[in-house]
Amino acid sequence: MMTAALIGHIVLTICDNIPDDKLQLQTRLPSLKIPQWRFFAPNPGIEDLYVMYRYQKELGKPEWSNWKNISFQTKATLLSTFWNPGNRAQKALFDTAQQIRTLGSYGATFDWVVRSQGYRLLSDVVRDKCRNEGVRGRCQFMILASVPQEGKQGLNPIMVSPEMDLSDKQDRNYV
Repeated sequence: MMTAALIGHIVLTICDNIPDDKLQLQTRLPSLKIPQWRFFAPNPGIEDLYVMYRYQKELGKPEWSNWKNISFQTKATLLSTFWNPGNRAQKALFDTAQQIRTLGSYGATFDWVVRSQGYRLLSDVVRDKCRNEGVRGRCQFMILASVPQEGKQGLNPIMVSPEMDLSDKQDRNYV
């Protein structure tokens, strides 16, 4: 009986954490005392963020590469359930993209976003990635949000960076 009650409680808690527009048990069954825990508070995440980049192989050439994704994923192992220090770089990259998005949503001007620490960090990551691929020309990145359940209509570009010259040695001037 205790097992059934615990399973029922867990199932109701999970159902109550489904986005409110899909199912809200608390308003339909107010007599149930379901905890209002939120996974990834205050609301569960319903979209993915991507950082895409492209480049010119050589400075002055008009051809740009196709957009490529910088992956936030790490390879999962059995040990990563308990210890996974390798996911910190991807977490920082995701948080940085989210910070840039937040600046834009609060009405920051593009100049202000470009001068932010998050933008500078992300542009350094993209430049390093391009330099490691042997690119000597220019590069550019884009932050893209995706709501998987909406398909292609759920793709939303958040920001596209200006073109960055990879020969610029002053790209790490943090003020």
